[in-house]
Parts: sequence; C-alpha cells; structure tokens
Amino acid sequence: MPTIFTIAIDWDRNNNFSGAQDDVTARVQGVNWFLGMQKPWQDKADNSMLALTLRNNDRLYSPDNAGSLLAGKLVPQRPVRIQSFDGTMTRTHWVGWIEAIKPTVGRFGERMVQILASGAAQFYSNTETKLTLQENKKTSDIIAELIKEVVMPPALSQAWVLGRVGNSEVGASTYLADTTAYSTLDTGTLTLALAADNWVIDGGGSDAKKKSFDVYRAIGDVTAAERGRFFFDREGKAVFWNRHKLLQGGTPAATFDDTMTEMVYAYAGMDHLKNEVIVVCHPRRQGASTTDVLWELGESVINVGAGKTRKLYVQYEDSSGKRIGARNVAVDLPTLAFAQGTATVTVEAKANGAELVLVNSGTVDAVVTALKVVGRKIFDDGEIEASALDSGSIIDYGRRTLKLNLPSIDNETQAQYIADFERNRRKTPKGMVNAVTVKSHGKNGGTHHAQQLALTIGSLVRVKETQSGHDAQYYVVGEAHELTHGATLWKTTWYLEPAPTAAELPWKLDTVTRSELGTNTRLAY
Repeated sequence: MPTIFTIAIDWDRNNNFSGAQDDVTARVQGVNWFLGMQKPWQDKADNSMLALTLRNNDRLYSPDNAGSLLAGKLVPQRPVRIQSFDGTMTRTHWVGWIEAIKPTVGRFGERMVQILASGAAQFYSNTETKLTLQENKKTSDIIAELIKEVVMPPALSQAWVLGRVGNSEVGASTYLADTTAYSTLDTGTLTLALAADNWVIDGGGSDAKKKSFDVYRAIGDVTAAERGRFFFDREGKAVFWNRHKLLQGGTPAATFDDTMTEMVYAYAGMDHLKNEVIVVCHPRRQGASTTDVLWELGESVINVGAGKTRKLYVQYEDSSGKRIGARNVAVDLPTLAFAQGTATVTVEAKANGAELVLVNSGTVDAVVTALKVVGRKIFDDGEIEASALDSGSIIDYGRRTLKLNLPSIDNETQAQYIADFERNRRKTPKGMVNAVTVKSHGKNGGTHHAQQLALTIGSLVRVKETQSGHDAQYYVVGEAHELTHGATLWKTTWYLEPAPTAAELPWKLDTVTRSELGTNTRLAY
C-alpha cells in the first residue's frame, strides 16, 4: 500500500484537525520541516521549523481577503501537523504553530502562499523565568517546574487558564495542567544544591535592562549541568534525557552501507576533537542577615486606587546594583509608609525577584512613599575553573579547547567530573559523520522509505562508507525532511552524534561484556 501523507492546519484551534478546510494536503506544492539538534553533544535543540507552500489561486489563504472561507482564522498560532499512514500505522512527523502567512502577490503571478511555522521552543524563549528558589532538586524536577511557567497553545485547549472562557471551567471544559501532557522527562542523575538564583543578566551600559533568563535558556543551563539533552519530538512534546541516555549502546535500527545519497564526514574536525576542557562553576555565598535590603522604592511613589489591587515585580540587587538571588524574603513592614491612605502589601518570593501585591480596601487612594523588600542575599561569588587536558593529544594535534560556563554548578568537584567526562570522550581524533541523507518516492517507497518513516531522534544507526573506510554507530539527534513534486520525492537528512564504542560503554550491572570492571568497560560519570 502506498504511503499517504496528510498535512493539516487546525484553523479553529479546537485540537481535532477535522474542520472543512483543515486538510490542506491536496494544495501542497512542497513542504520542508526540521526538529532536534544539528550538532553532536548539543545540550538543547534548535527550534523546530516548517515551511509549507500551497496553491492559492482562489485566495483562500489571503488573510486580507474578507471573502475567504477562512477569513479571521488566517492568523498566527494555528496548529500545524504532518502525519503519514503506510497501511499499518499512522505516524505523526511534526507538530507546531503558524508564525507567518505570506501569499505571493500579482493577479497573474504564481498565486501561491507560503506558511511558516515553528515548534514550542518559541514560547519557552519568549517567557522570562520567575521560578522560586530551587534547593536540592534533581535536574528533571527543575525542568518540570520551568515548563509549568510556559502557557503554550496546546495548553489553551487542554489545561485550565484563569479567566479564559472555555479554559476555566475546571472539570467541565478543561482540566488542570500537568507537565506529563506535553513533556517526557528522564529522572535526572544530578541533584543541584541551588538553582535559579543566578539566572540573571546584568546588561552592559547603565541603560541596559537587567532581567532574568528566558525559560529556554534556563532549561539549557540545567540540561548542560546534567550533560543531558532537551528537545521537542515529532508530536511537539518536550523531552529531557539524562546524561546516561546515550551511553547505553544496543542494536542499530538501520544500517546505511554506501546507500546514502549524501554524507557529511570529517576526521578530527575542529568541533569534535577537544583535548583541553575548561568548566566554569559558580560557587554561592549567603549573607549573614535575613534583613538585608533586596529592593527599595527610593524616590518614587506607588499609587493604588481606592478598592483596587496592584501587582509589581521587583528584582533583587546588591549594594552595587548587581542582580542577586535571595531567600527568607519579606516586606520590611516597619519602614512601610504612605503619603495618604493605606494598603496591605504581601510578597511572593522568587529566586531573584519578588511579586508584590498591594491591596487597597479603603475608599481613599493610597500613595506608598516608602517600601523595602528584605531577606538573606545569595551571592554568585565569581567563577572557579576546573580543567582537564590530555597532554599527549595536545603535543600530537595541537591545543583544542572547549570551555563550558555552567551557572547551576556551584562546586569545583562537580565541575571537575564534567571536565574529565568531556575530555575523555573527545580527546582522540576520529572520523565522524555529522549527517546522512537519503531519498525515496514519497508515496510508493524505495530503499530507505521505511527508515524515513520510523527513524527519529534517539534512534541508533550504523553508517558504513567504502571510500573513507568509516564504520561506526550513531544516535540520531535531529531530522530534516523535504517533500516535493506532489509527494513523489522525499528527501531526509538525519543529524548524528557518535554512540559509544564497545570499549567506551560504561559499566552496567549483570550485562555481558559490560560488567567486568577494569577489563572491558569503565565507570561513567
């Protein structure tokens, strides 16, 4: 049976892709999509992207055409989905949301429309994290908390959103949000003593905005500390792998033996061979007092109308104006002062800032003239570098340095583990395949058609190539697809990361060839 692709856009955003105009497959002239990473050992994924070209001779997809059957619906954040059915199973290949709609102009021109879409990383990157202080938590638990800070379009049809009609009738039209609905997280192997306190950007000049990390950058920091991976899968779910995920080995799901149409290969590439690794950690120091000033109103005033509530977000700073973290945060009530009226002030403490809620229950406007937030300061006490090098490799091949700045690592011992780990897996020159490309008939199949359908991020493959003499196993860490010519030409590129060789596999209890410690295996970090 031929493979049937279905490309659909949920114009009503009701999460079913079953509207009269939702299936756009018949109009598709070409589609390109990507998800995952493009480089080996990349901590967090690039944003998933899609470019879709459709016939638009009837102006159905022209947003300014008031007569279109889709008038009012041709807007960003409409879900896009690609699926295939090969006669035995339906697979989802890509899920994302419209970013832009670009009809070609000219009455006698091509009369096409290009629809650009992207994955969930855009929402993570556009959300500034205001996480509470994370203490003695596993990396996976911290990432789960970060994901909760992001309200994504899928959550608008599946989760409770305060005050939004259709999304606030708990138990009727919606349900309370749960990160498992749109994420799959390995249990982290690393527990962080502190996190979120130093996710700050102080800026450059005096007029530069001081802010916190966005959620995606914060997830990247936690993932990098773990030496894991964070990406979005074919169904748009967030996925976190701990650092042991890609150290397991196994049987390849596919072998490419001189059958790929393209292969990107290099021996001892500059991005691959690293014989000096420097890891920068950030020790913390806590202040002695719980009443140090974290934020002060200064010369300004805060007006709170009669019977009104006002919310403010303030950022903790030290005496020199540098952003810091804090704990034991409170409003300094003895110094609270008003020019007129009165209001209650409560504080919801975050790791490096606080939300102040001012409630005026009176009949007179309140004017706050003095207000302080106090607590115990947490200082990022500068940087300590741990390094690991291989002198023999440096002598033979020159110095190849990798430097990692990891704000969530707060001690030199942990930093040294990471430095040793990275040096050991990168110090030896070797041939590496960065990507392989194959082609098939999009409908009727071909040599690699089944692999194009099934292989995705995390799949283990073997690559053999005669001219270079290369033969090694790899994990797929990213995938790009191009479907053109009425779906008769399907081009797929898989981006790869080296899998451990048999000699590099870590010790694993009761596993033949991997449990004779010191003989045929080694301890893993």
